Amino acid sequence: MASNDGLPGGDGREAVLEWPVPKFEEFIIANRNIGSSSTVSILLTFSSPSSLDSVRVTQRITEVQQLWPLLSITIADHRTPNPKIRYHSRSWDVGRILYRETYNATPSNPNRERDWVYDKALRLAQTKTASDSDPLWRVALFYATSDPENHRVYLSLAIDHLLIDGRGAVKLAKALVTSDISDLPKEDITVYKAMHGKDYSGFPPLSFIIHSIFSMMVAPRLPNFIQRPMGYIPAWPRKITQPTIDSPWKSSILDIPSSLMQELKVIGKHHGIATLNPTLHTAWVLALWAVFIPEKKRKRLCIKDTSVKDIRDISQGDSYCLGTHSSTYLWSSGRMNSQSRFWELAKSYRAASMDSKMVSNSHKIMQLVVKLKNREMKPERCRYRSPNATTLPAGDKRAYTRFEEGGLRKINSTSPYGGTSGIWSNLSYVPLPEGAIDMLFGVSGNDLCAAFNTCVLGHEGGVRLVNAFSDGAAMTLAGVKKAEELFVRILGEIAAEGGRDWLVGDLVKNKEG
Repeated sequence: MASNDGLPGGDGREAVLEWPVPKFEEFIIANRNIGSSSTVSILLTFSSPSSLDSVRVTQRITEVQQLWPLLSITIADHRTPNPKIRYHSRSWDVGRILYRETYNATPSNPNRERDWVYDKALRLAQTKTASDSDPLWRVALFYATSDPENHRVYLSLAIDHLLIDGRGAVKLAKALVTSDISDLPKEDITVYKAMHGKDYSGFPPLSFIIHSIFSMMVAPRLPNFIQRPMGYIPAWPRKITQPTIDSPWKSSILDIPSSLMQELKVIGKHHGIATLNPTLHTAWVLALWAVFIPEKKRKRLCIKDTSVKDIRDISQGDSYCLGTHSSTYLWSSGRMNSQSRFWELAKSYRAASMDSKMVSNSHKIMQLVVKLKNREMKPERCRYRSPNATTLPAGDKRAYTRFEEGGLRKINSTSPYGGTSGIWSNLSYVPLPEGAIDMLFGVSGNDLCAAFNTCVLGHEGGVRLVNAFSDGAAMTLAGVKKAEELFVRILGEIAAEGGRDWLVGDLVKNKEG
């Protein structure tokens, strides 16, 4: 590396451009600073070392930085109210990005082997936390400890959510292993600066502001006898068993065979649903509802989750894979009961995902979010317990800013989720990258956003679900495994009797947690 560039927090490379971190990404940085990183993870499986050209991967790490320079940034002033994206004209050395790791092969249980590698890779990525001097992405190659030539090889890409979304991460992972990248676009750093500068000026209509404040801040605090006549249904979980600061995040991975997916797709079309996503989402929500919400509380609680919709448009100046340009939409199960109809719930989710008003509402919410003001705090006066400085990601996790203090308040609370049950991110069908026999997409556990964070991806081998959650808070590992088992049973019963107009009660009968 070159000598220090003289800028505060400089990492020894020349800084040629800086611009303010967008407001939403400020929250990502603040959450990471208090120990709740948001990391996107892609894991590719190869049958043997001969299926993956490791020399090519080494070359690609340099080449993709030249194509997409956002990969070379650091974050300046990341513990202040005014963090900045700092672009460097030099790429990271490959040795700062690429690592070689080992695993103990278990040929008799390849899924357990894969799942261990996925978890290990994601946690290793959190050991590098100096945002002003370390890369915000990491590639790791995992080889078997013994007889590596005759066992699987895994390639892990772990990258800070600040830089990328799930769909972009898949594109980047593919670029690292494909034999030809000559058709991929080369981008100037100004592309990302422009994306981060999306116009959220002005205010949404007053009616929208009043409705948002009432539904998010006022209604949840009203007594039940007032909420019910108003039609307000609190989202599970209103309270959690213990604060997320005491509930370590975990991941659970579920495989669904492609043959079942093909059957469900045909059945969905029979019921007027063209894609798999509403069917999978409804079955998963139903499984969570049956396992985690006690029967006596089901009339008083709903499951409300957020889904992410990619609205990236390269023709309009958006980047090929780096940066984020997405919208979100909310869906609520409403007062679901045993007489609710499965396919009607699936259709309501499909309608929400196609509603153009959702993109508009997401924009209006961001207009409000960007008005929030951050300010400096004195860490020695922090009012909330912070995670231990030695736990990953390592470092002082006391609040240096107002946003960080807000995050600490949430992870110390027994009601941290703000009326949202979870996040559902489905990348749909993505062909496997060159040479790969399996692929996973997931995120690190986030203690602040929701009780569950479910990432879904389909490929030639079937569908993969990766569930991230705080173990011991709203959910437990045993409960998640039970929900996954019920989810698969529900899908199997729907496939077995495709023409049936299923009632929720019939699908979960004698299967609740």
